[in-house]
Amino acid sequence: MAARYLEPRLERSSRAEMTRLQTRRFKEQLRHAYAHSPFYCRKLKAAGVTPAAIRTLDDLRKLPFTTKDELKENQAVKPPWGDVLAVPFADVLRVHMTSATTGRPLAFLDTREDWHGFYHSYARSLYAYGVRRPDVVMAAFSYGPWIGYWSGFYAAQDLGCLVFPVGGLTTDQRIDALLSYPITVLGCTPSYALFLAEAAGKKGIDLAKQGKVRITWHTGEPGASIPATKARIEAAFGAKAFDLPGLTEIAAWGFECDARAGLTHVHEDYCYPEILDEQDRPVGPGGRGELVFTSLYRKAMPLIRYRTRDIVHVADRKCPCGRTLIALEGGVLARLDDMKKIRGVIVYPRRIEELVRPHAGVDEFQIVFRRHEGLDDVLIRIDPSPSLSGAERDGLRARLVEDLRTGLGIRVTVEIGEPGSLPRWDHKAKRVKDERTEVPF
Repeated sequence: MAARYLEPRLERSSRAEMTRLQTRRFKEQLRHAYAHSPFYCRKLKAAGVTPAAIRTLDDLRKLPFTTKDELKENQAVKPPWGDVLAVPFADVLRVHMTSATTGRPLAFLDTREDWHGFYHSYARSLYAYGVRRPDVVMAAFSYGPWIGYWSGFYAAQDLGCLVFPVGGLTTDQRIDALLSYPITVLGCTPSYALFLAEAAGKKGIDLAKQGKVRITWHTGEPGASIPATKARIEAAFGAKAFDLPGLTEIAAWGFECDARAGLTHVHEDYCYPEILDEQDRPVGPGGRGELVFTSLYRKAMPLIRYRTRDIVHVADRKCPCGRTLIALEGGVLARLDDMKKIRGVIVYPRRIEELVRPHAGVDEFQIVFRRHEGLDDVLIRIDPSPSLSGAERDGLRARLVEDLRTGLGIRVTVEIGEPGSLPRWDHKAKRVKDERTEVPF
């Protein structure tokens, strides 16, 4: 049984044992942040709370939330790191940056122990997928300050795998490596997995038949938690695909497992999760709300009650794998930051992907929120498969219009472009554009 778990004692601990561990680690983090982080010392004093007032995990509700906007403002006012930092600068080993669509990204610093915690929890995720020491692993993320490449690389190394470094290689060079070397595990964004397979197909290469990959894992986007997207990736590589949700600011906090039951487990010993409704009240099993994390291991930049803006659904069933960690149905279901209001209807880009990806003739797509003829409109641009005839493209457009109208509850505009007309990405995809100058939210 132990072979299924990297750390069976933690992954299968009783609720009482996990609560004791979380309580001890949380109280240590709170004392540390209060004593050593100027940011949190000010914040807690303003809220009238001291570490002595926090005795149980239920007492977390007395503490203020932390938001990404606060952290961005803090780093802007006190560049470059802000004053969240709670260790001497000389103790810092790593710096990583969040990806940012607007403005300067957040910089996050880690001590040696912090960094080990980040990549070791990531390694636990890879192990749950079935990655083992004999595997050869390709982490096909951009080489840069983003944590996805580095944590995936170090996590595979932590498991004793042979890691094939491709951060600075082109797509053609990566395809050649997949054909030339016994690479059995591939990590990348879901968008890049599909692009990699598409690029190989244009060269007459079928990676499902000619490659040796048996497991793929995907982070940076929600695509691999969407069944239709996951199915495409699995068909393209002849492998099992897994979703790995994470935050640069917190951890690689969750993972699917080899039971493939549609559940995402949370590394509760590394980050304490709260799932809160719109009134910031905790929801129980079967409830849906915003995921809020408190870091239980990072000392350089500890975060307390950090609002992720991710919407999740707490599972009310046990996973067949036997893990007792809290689980979420389907991973991250939506992001509050991505929410758009179109003619009185709430629309999430993830929902659009769920409706678009099942159509086999779609190679890529783009979502544009715009003002058209005085009304808010959603334009879906489609990059079709080159194999489609003109009549087949017309049929695809008609089916998409109907499926999107039914699935979203509003009529949208669908345009079919020329094959290859839309961009591809090796990092997080930027499929969504909002061209409106005035938006409800």
